[in-house]
Amino acid sequence: MNLSCGPMSHLTAEFGWPGGDRPGELNFCFNPSPDDGQAVLEALRQELPGLKTEDACLKALTPPDGVVGRYRLGCALGEYFVRISTREGMPRLENAILAHLAAQGAQVNPLLAAGKIFSLNGRTYRLDLRPLIDGRHFNHSEEDLASVAAALRVCHDSLSDFPESAVIRANAVGRNRKLVQARDALTEMIRMDRFGALGTAASWASRHREWLQEMTALFNPELHLLPDAQVLHGEIHPGNVLFLRDSGQAVLLDFEESVHIFAPPTWDLAYLIQRFCLTGGQTAGDIERSIGIISRQYGQPLPPLAGMMRQAAWTAMAVIADLHISGGVVTPVEEYDKFVRLERQARRLEGVL
Repeated sequence: MNLSCGPMSHLTAEFGWPGGDRPGELNFCFNPSPDDGQAVLEALRQELPGLKTEDACLKALTPPDGVVGRYRLGCALGEYFVRISTREGMPRLENAILAHLAAQGAQVNPLLAAGKIFSLNGRTYRLDLRPLIDGRHFNHSEEDLASVAAALRVCHDSLSDFPESAVIRANAVGRNRKLVQARDALTEMIRMDRFGALGTAASWASRHREWLQEMTALFNPELHLLPDAQVLHGEIHPGNVLFLRDSGQAVLLDFEESVHIFAPPTWDLAYLIQRFCLTGGQTAGDIERSIGIISRQYGQPLPPLAGMMRQAAWTAMAVIADLHISGGVVTPVEEYDKFVRLERQARRLEGVL
């Protein structure tokens, strides 16, 4: 079943914090329209049979895009986190990953309802239901950084024997094949000096021709072929981690990428360093201290990471290109610029990280 695609200009409602690097406050204060709110509550009654819609309070984290958004549900049964999305994903596999992690003692937020489908005004949406975490986002402290590193080690150890690893690897092979095709399409655009297939991003691509040329020469998406590849989180950035208010323990969120990421743990570690430790203004001493904290809490010396950081930035660019070329999905140019910045930053750190 294909879910309807909402307007891509309202990325905040769909993704929570676009890019994930600068998440806002967890302040659920926006009201959905009466019709949309009622539709969500009616859909939730199927998952929470005791829910009385007349006594329930539904508030959105950001201004909703129609019914799409992330919500706090308060009711007599408790408090819950609700996500309504146009993205179908692979909810059964996401749920299996979370259940496996929870059984192994990893700190994650379980799915009480995964990928429930409901329709509204001729469109189809995905609904997920979770307990509401009393948490906060990264406060840039050494304690928070240590907590993320410790949580990531538990995650990696737990997923190393995930029972459906072969399924994830097969998904990764299919996804990586598409990224190879996107890379080859970009190579041909560069050769012809024609970027019209990228639509509104054509002028951006023309200005960044040399950067794209280096990307297509060095980008290797087939990380599943490396000997230590396994199931991972796949997208460790500040928007995908919450810290419990009472203990500060890190809770890993959003395992949507895990269903098609099969790579060495270096992938997640590169993401962690890049998104938590290299946000701007850090001195060489700051970076060295952060790496030491992560290494101690992760339980082993970190491997060289700069090369994988570059691959991660190129992967994101290839995903953007594939979405545009194959599906007509437009990504804001700010995201293009971000991944150029991250790749150039990693290149400067080769030999250091």
